[in-house]
Amino acid sequence: MIDLLFVIVCFVLDEVLAVIFPCSYLMNSLLFIPSLGFCAMILTVRKFTILDTCLFAFVCGMIYDAFLANTFLLHAIVFTIVASLLHLWTKHLTETALESFILVIVTLFVKDVLVYLYMSFQQVTEMSFMLWAERYELLTLIGNGVLAFIILFFIRIKDDYLVKKALQVRKGEKIEWFKLKSKQ
Repeated sequence: MIDLLFVIVCFVLDEVLAVIFPCSYLMNSLLFIPSLGFCAMILTVRKFTILDTCLFAFVCGMIYDAFLANTFLLHAIVFTIVASLLHLWTKHLTETALESFILVIVTLFVKDVLVYLYMSFQQVTEMSFMLWAERYELLTLIGNGVLAFIILFFIRIKDDYLVKKALQVRKGEKIEWFKLKSKQ
């Protein structure tokens, strides 16, 4: 539950950043789309099982679709595909900051490419891939790369908090178990 709340807070921060850095979709300049929520989701689901990863990604995608993108199931499906690919890929990675940073950037790029391909297939956009990569993706990856380090810092704080909380619960369980055992 704390993981989902953390991702939702990051989605809210995406909206705040979108207000601070407004963008024009006329494609006459570079475009920055903040993706803190997606980055937080990617870093959160690394430790989940494949089923939990897909369910969590689908729920996050539904939240993104409903409240931020005003689409139906597009991001839910894309987030689930990217998260399942991530689950296969992270078996070979460690938890270093550099690998986590690269993981976030690569998955963000894959997500954006999948959305672009869907939009091109549905003829929502007629923009060439090179123009899209230059005007949309370049500044988005650079900006989210900088923000990914902040997310990494907060993810580590959140994970440390959850580990401490779990240790306290386990410690309390052992004490209660000993109390029950001693009364027998």
